[in-house]
Formats: sequence, structure tokens, C-alpha cells
Amino acid sequence: MGALTLYAFKSAFCLSVLYLPFALLLRRETFFAFNRFGLLLIVGLSLVVPCLDIPLWDFPVGDVFESQRRSVVEVGMPMAVKADVAGDNGVAPAGSGALWPYVLVYTYIIGMLACLLVKGRQLYRLLRFIPSGCLWTDVYDGVTIYCHAGSVGAFSWMRKIVVGEADSAPDSPVMMHEMAHATRCHSWDALFVACTEVLQWFNPCIWMLDISLREIHEYEADDIVLRRGVTARNYQLLLIKNAVRGSGIAFANAFNHSLLKKRITMMMKEKSSKWARMRLLYIVPVTLIVIGAFASQKFVVQTAPLGSPSPETAAPENTSAMQAATVADEASPAAGLSAGETKETVPSQAATDLASAVAEGIESQPEPEKKVFDVVEVMPVFPGGETEMMKYVATQVRYPVIAEKMACRADL
Repeated sequence: MGALTLYAFKSAFCLSVLYLPFALLLRRETFFAFNRFGLLLIVGLSLVVPCLDIPLWDFPVGDVFESQRRSVVEVGMPMAVKADVAGDNGVAPAGSGALWPYVLVYTYIIGMLACLLVKGRQLYRLLRFIPSGCLWTDVYDGVTIYCHAGSVGAFSWMRKIVVGEADSAPDSPVMMHEMAHATRCHSWDALFVACTEVLQWFNPCIWMLDISLREIHEYEADDIVLRRGVTARNYQLLLIKNAVRGSGIAFANAFNHSLLKKRITMMMKEKSSKWARMRLLYIVPVTLIVIGAFASQKFVVQTAPLGSPSPETAAPENTSAMQAATVADEASPAAGLSAGETKETVPSQAATDLASAVAEGIESQPEPEKKVFDVVEVMPVFPGGETEMMKYVATQVRYPVIAEKMACRADL
């Protein structure tokens, strides 16, 4: 859940950075289909960009750090320290550190579940209301029409339209408006944004984007109705007449929207220039900046020339060479030089040959098994026993002449 919470915060940051310039630059333009695509693109990028892990910066590490890199065995906290801090099961105890990460995660989960519950309840009410109290149904151009009795606020959801008896004619502006919502798949946009709202329920920009997208849906449907021959004056009067109606159904694309003044203003507005669409290109640099903020830094070690041994295979050879060099230094005459003398007088070729020979001997000999003895198991015995040892001493040991003379004087 911690990973989901982090992803949600990154996604919310990305969406906020991408949407705010759109609200300033493109929200009031009259190319509605293009603006709709731009908003959906912003939502899609906010969900995808946090998942990308692109290393944008490669820092080369020189050979001076190569020895340090090889000597590092474990990076990070040792297991013993981890066990002390996090406990035996790897989970930090309640009193061992800050509790705010846990509070943040649990708060996010509770908010997400609450938002999901509210959205699910609204969708359930919508699906239940569509067939209830229906007088008749008809299918027109692949869209199912549900005619309700009385004055019902018209709305659409997916390929279903709910209208009252007075607006059920196919050439009615209300019917054309709702057919535009159904054929342009505006409900899928609303469902997609609703799922994002569940994920980013704490982000005010996603709720603002939802309002902007619904505005564009209404502007696009109004534009389709006007293009089919309905005069702007009659259509505006119809909007004002239907302002008192309301479906009260969330998720649905309702004909009576709270954007009456904005819709009428947008109908009377001059068409925007085609070059104004170039403003959407701001998404490219902003997306790159966000990717750079989420990217991981990668350190690249300079590789050795082709044919040189790899660090894994070179490690034992280097160890043997170091041992051989140590033995060679101890065996060479330069080991006994005084501090004021230099080692330049020592023949380098002989030392090199000796080091190579010792290295080969070390590599060829198996490492003896190390044991610790407290008591000698077999006592050393002279060949032939004590008698032979005494004979050996008597025949081989020669006292100096001075020692013999001194012994004779002592006896006298």
C-alpha cells in the first residue's frame, strides 16, 4: 500500500503540473474536440509517467574509484542493525520511529475507499433509474431511448438516453443534444476521469479537470446541434426553458447543466484560430521536466579495455599477486636496507621472477584446512629411540677446546 500511495502522489503532482497551464491557455478556446483530447492526454500521462524509470543522467566513475567499488561487499545497513531497528519480522515497532508515514498511508486508503463507495453508489443509482418508470423504449442509430412520463430532465449514459415525453421526437434539439453525447462516447470519458478521481481523491486539480471536461462535452454537443440547422436563438431559449429541470443523477451527461451562462457565451464566441492549438505543445517540455523529476540517477563505471579480465575473475589473481609481491619484498635484499637507502639498486627482474614463482606456487597448492589443537596428539620421537639419540649426540657434538680446558680446571 505504501507503493500505491507514493504512486498516487506522483500521479497527482504530474496531473497538476500538466493541467494548470491548460486551464490558463486552452480552456476558453472553441476547438472542443481538440481540447477534449488534450484533457484525456493529460490524465493518461499523469497515470503513465510515474511508472517510468528512465535514467536521464549518467555519471561516469573513473578508475580511481574502481578499487573502492570492488572492496565494498554490502551496501546499506547490515542485517544485525536491521534486526535491531525493525525487529525480528522486519516491521518497525510502533514506538521505534515516526508514525506519520503509516498515518499518511492509512488516511489515503480510507479516503480512496470512501470515494470508491460514493462513486459506486452514484453509478448504481444511475443504472437503476434508467429503466424505472419507463413508458416505452426504442432503438435509434444504435442508441436505446427510454421515454419517461412527465417532465424529466434529459440525460444520457453510454448508449442509453432518458428523455421526457415532450422531447422524445428524433428531431427535437434535446434529443439531438443527447444523441451527440451518446455517439461521441462522452460517458467513457466521465468513467475514466471518475476512476482517476478515486486514485487522486486528495488532488483538487483532478476535480477541476472533471469540471473542465464536462464543460467541453456540453460545448461539443451544443456545437453539433447548431451545425444541424437549429438556430442559436431558439436553442438558447430552449436551454433557459429547461434550466428549471434537473435529473439529479451523477455520472450522466445531463441536458440541464449548471453551465448555462458559459454555454450561451461559448455559442456567441468567435471561432478560435487554428494556430491556437499549438499551445498544447507545452505538454512536451512539461512532461520531460516531470520525467526528469521522477528519473533515477545511474552511475556508470568506466569499463576496462577489450580482452582485460573482468573484476570477478581478476580478484583472485590480484590477491595472489599481492601475496607474491609481499614474499618477494621480504626475500629481496632491499628488505634490510636502511631508511636512507633506496630500492632502486635491487634488480627488478629477479624480484619479478621470484614473485611469479611464488604466485604460481600459491595458486597450485591447495589451501590447508585450518584446525586449532589444544594438546599434541603424537609426541615427536628421535629415529631409533633415546639410545640412538644419545649415540648421535656423543659422536656428533664437539666441544670447543676452550670449553674442555675450562671444564678440566673446574674439576681440579
